Amino acid sequence: MNRKVDEFHVRYKFADMTRLYHFTTFDSACKIIESKQLRFGKPFDMNDLIENNKVVYQRLIFGNLDKDDLNGAYAEEEMNRYQQISFSQDRVVGDTVYEGFNLHSMWGLYADKGYGACLVFDKDKLKLTDKDYANDVCYYEYISSGFAFHNKSKSGLKSEISSRKDELFFCKRKEWEREQEFRIIRRAKNKYDNNYLDVSDALSFVILCYEGLVFDDEFPCDGYYSDVIKKIDKKLPVLKYEVYLDGYALWDNNNYFDDPIWTEEGGFYI
Repeated sequence: MNRKVDEFHVRYKFADMTRLYHFTTFDSACKIIESKQLRFGKPFDMNDLIENNKVVYQRLIFGNLDKDDLNGAYAEEEMNRYQQISFSQDRVVGDTVYEGFNLHSMWGLYADKGYGACLVFDKDKLKLTDKDYANDVCYYEYISSGFAFHNKSKSGLKSEISSRKDELFFCKRKEWEREQEFRIIRRAKNKYDNNYLDVSDALSFVILCYEGLVFDDEFPCDGYYSDVIKKIDKKLPVLKYEVYLDGYALWDNNNYFDDPIWTEEGGFYI
């Protein structure tokens, strides 16, 4: 297959598949590419204050802080077993498409201010187990930090929390809306266990950021970063997200075609 035909395949595959995006540091991206696994995050390490603290506040519903109500303790123990993996995704509002790789807040907050990477997954090829549950996150103006449970026993709480998982684990305040989150949760045996999702079939692309107005030999797409990825997985296509004077564009890093894969003004070029 010649180079231009090969790049056309890359363009078509990227534009056609249902994409999920995971923004992370470059070192973490390399570890994920090498292992083909994503680690589930623990709820008490989340950066959303409500997700991080809602279980602790739940105790106040049943009593005071001087007496640790058993129902509250059981609820905290059970909810802390639910670990999660978060992706961004494309979002359509009316006639406007908000592509997940074009979210500057995600590049800045999670991908080391552009010096990290955006890993792209085929949603239809994720290998979910029978222990996993996946759904879109919904966003609301108000989210309570405390939740009252009706059951008193461990088994009752386990069943109730499972049945209310959309309410408990897939609702966030509207200020997080631009993350466009698709989430997978898994109940771990113990809250400190490390759980992993097999992404060997789903991992399809890696996007590196490129500043077209600053010629910096150490910026991700200028040699070193893309070379490191190719040494780990030579078959994984590397794309570059370019910031230039008039807008933003996505290119095949090999750049055999004269046109980008996508621009913010014109959409996809296939």
